[in-house]
Amino acid sequence: MTSGPASEEWVPAASGTERELAGFLRVLDVEGGQVGRHADAFDRLRSGELQAIVVHDVYRADVLLACVARLERHDPPFLKTWFPRAFHAWFYGRNVNLADAALSGYFEEAARFNDQLETLWPPGLGLAQQVGALLSALDGGRPFMAAPGLRDGERYMFTTLRAHVEAGYLPAHFDNEMRLRPSYRHLANLVEPHILSFVLALTRSDSGGALEVFDLCCDPDDAHLLNDDGVTVKPDTSVLRSARFRLPPGSLIVLDSGRYLHRVTRVGGAHTRWTACSFMARSRSHDVTYCWG
Repeated sequence: MTSGPASEEWVPAASGTERELAGFLRVLDVEGGQVGRHADAFDRLRSGELQAIVVHDVYRADVLLACVARLERHDPPFLKTWFPRAFHAWFYGRNVNLADAALSGYFEEAARFNDQLETLWPPGLGLAQQVGALLSALDGGRPFMAAPGLRDGERYMFTTLRAHVEAGYLPAHFDNEMRLRPSYRHLANLVEPHILSFVLALTRSDSGGALEVFDLCCDPDDAHLLNDDGVTVKPDTSVLRSARFRLPPGSLIVLDSGRYLHRVTRVGGAHTRWTACSFMARSRSHDVTYCWG
């Protein structure tokens, strides 16, 4: 009897620890207060030397508990949008993937959402400020900010807040939507094609809800396999090695998600899996990294 492909569960490690999971995924763990010691981390991600960075203690436990309590009350009254029904999940905010091609009304929604997002956190700890500063420190000081919109003063949503309830999941995919979706035409002119993403864990589900990364890597120009709705033949993930991340609340993962196949496994239990998720890519001028939900 032959065994299946190797799969490995990530567990937290001391700050500065670098290791390879499941024989293919190189991961750096770093404490939030020590990100400045790893100013080349994003360069290493872009070059393929690293595939993931996990940042610990982005927010204190008491701050997260208060934040999640407000999210459960729908306070602030964020715009609520939906994943496809089968995924048992919704957004606060609007995923650019699900916006119309002309981005009609999107930037008005984004202005309200970004303002409300700021009020969700204690003064000085807003998500764009806190997370943006940590990411910038990992990229030699390059600023991270919401991508500019179609007109002066407009900005994309810096992130979206995502809720997966019991049985919620995301199927295996690459984060390369800007090459395919009409709503990404504007962003495609602003950024390089190599997309990364971050996921900040606000809660952890009772079981499941892992970010699972597979040993299937494509060049950014070719990684549109699964996001093309016309493709019916999909890779068989059962034969691929994988690494699974169930992050504790307050930890954040940066993943080379444009090049590596990944999914969210099914959530088990009554506790909602709350996360903040953003895509990001370096500007074509290389002076800033733009983020969007």
